[in-house]
Amino acid sequence: MAHIDCVSSQPGIAPQIVEIKNTSDEEVSVIRRLIDVRLSSGGQVSDAVAVSFEAAIKLCPNANPSDLWHHVIYRHLLNTGWSDQRWKRVCGFALERALVAIFNPRLAEHNLRFRIVSGPEARSLLDSLGVTGVPGSKIDVFLESKARSTWTVFGAAHVKASIAERIQDDVPASIALMQRGLVSIGLTMDAKSYPPPHGNCINYGELGGRSVDVVKTRIKRDYVERDGQFDALFSFNLRTPPSPEQTKSGSRIWVSGLAHQHQNELIEFLASRQRAVRS
Repeated sequence: MAHIDCVSSQPGIAPQIVEIKNTSDEEVSVIRRLIDVRLSSGGQVSDAVAVSFEAAIKLCPNANPSDLWHHVIYRHLLNTGWSDQRWKRVCGFALERALVAIFNPRLAEHNLRFRIVSGPEARSLLDSLGVTGVPGSKIDVFLESKARSTWTVFGAAHVKASIAERIQDDVPASIALMQRGLVSIGLTMDAKSYPPPHGNCINYGELGGRSVDVVKTRIKRDYVERDGQFDALFSFNLRTPPSPEQTKSGSRIWVSGLAHQHQNELIEFLASRQRAVRS
């Protein structure tokens, strides 16, 4: 079990030690050295974070993915001098790249893939799908399926390191996709913790892991379970409570690990929905 220092932003408050199950202090050191090496190589910063997270998943396959992201990588960068604002500028792009790299080998078995598209190509794809009024920048990752060597878009994924209220920025794009019969899902690390004196630094997230946040939790879960603003939301924080089998909207919050050997409901969901779109 690894032990991570969680330092309060307020002076005079002692650091909180957070325990990360199914990993070790030595493995945490390996991951953090990899981050340092990649950052010092002069390449793109978001790629360095993405590669380091992908390596962390392989090295610690049974650890909570969100803890690896939030405590092992994020806290290390803060300790090396990064500001929280700099992390926010980088983490979205990094998480998109990491999830594409982690999932595409497994999606390929079903003739599916994630693809990051930017600029004019994204706008052109949306036009071809009849999705109007949605800037190309609002689509983080396109979902594509292959038939007879041709790749076709059947939906999109909206990637969020944490939920917060900003996931609502993606709702117009999500609804526009669903109205055209396309799949629209959210992917999140649901990463959120409170340092002392407000909390114990445990990464409970924002979707119900921390029971004291009942009202805020209900609002954020309602985006999916009551309002159906996304076809599904997949959390990679193992503390996130999954939805019951039946919800008011029919849309659910799913929870899973990221390592290859884990059963992953995301792949099963996409394979099923792609078959439905094709038929």
